[in-house]
Amino acid sequence: MAKLNIKNAIGEKTKQALNNSYITSEQIKQNIQILEELRSFIPSPTEDELNQLEQNIIKNGCKDALLLWETTQGVVNDASLTPNAPAYILVDGHNRYRICTARNINFNVQLMPFLSLKEVKDYMIDLQLGRRNLSPQQMSYFRGLRYNLEKTEKGKYDRNDHKSQSGTYGENDGEKHNSQNGTYDKNSLSTSEKLAKEYKVGRNTILRDAEFAAGLDKLDNDLKNAVLSGEIKIGKADIQKLAKTQETELIDTTEKLEGILTEKEPALFVKNKPKTELEATKKMLAKAFEKVKTSSDVKTKDIDKLIEWAEKLKQLI
Repeated sequence: MAKLNIKNAIGEKTKQALNNSYITSEQIKQNIQILEELRSFIPSPTEDELNQLEQNIIKNGCKDALLLWETTQGVVNDASLTPNAPAYILVDGHNRYRICTARNINFNVQLMPFLSLKEVKDYMIDLQLGRRNLSPQQMSYFRGLRYNLEKTEKGKYDRNDHKSQSGTYGENDGEKHNSQNGTYDKNSLSTSEKLAKEYKVGRNTILRDAEFAAGLDKLDNDLKNAVLSGEIKIGKADIQKLAKTQETELIDTTEKLEGILTEKEPALFVKNKPKTELEATKKMLAKAFEKVKTSSDVKTKDIDKLIEWAEKLKQLI
């Protein structure tokens, strides 16, 4: 029997392990999935910020690993034909992923275990609120989103039951409160009080944030990000009014949004609306075009959205 060369055997096993690790990593990167409801948690950068990020990645590479939720297809899609197949859901790094795939730049991934989609959402909200470059509107949205998710989880919150700040967001808050009407039990913290303490704001601020988030979530992702980034100028109070409407379909154009908001109250938009709307439409068209241009999985709705913004721009010119 030939004598076993321990040194060569260890070297061969190490090489095999490294190759397997590389193959696994590459397979994961080829099977990254993006959930639209999670992508909507990521504030869209401005055009200048996105260009700067792209130039940094081209020059220095993608230094930070993309965070992925390692789960199964059945968890993210009840109708999956392969429910036990692995699924790798992008949690953080959406803009970096888009740039790297478009530019064929290598990137690293970090797998993270979460027990549920809600746990992923909670993590993403905390991650966003921990960043320093959020605008006041973005911070308000994420605080309100956190409140709404927690109330939904407890089964005590239904957006359609909420009519106004004075008697809606808070009635189902698991308490009786004297900050607006009545009294409350000081021995137990409600969701709004707990979040107010955590974020060092007033309880009523959290309730107003909840209305703001509920209103924004009636917009499709592109329009919502345009409002949050300031590309489309509309007041926070108007978005809160939107939360009280009975709209069930996502609003995807400024025309529809204005129509809904102006049904009872005129002149909710800024005075220089034509110019503002023209510039906003140009930016939305550019975003839709960039999405189609760089996406590795172009869908029919993406093309429809591109055509829709182009038609609207044509009408405004």
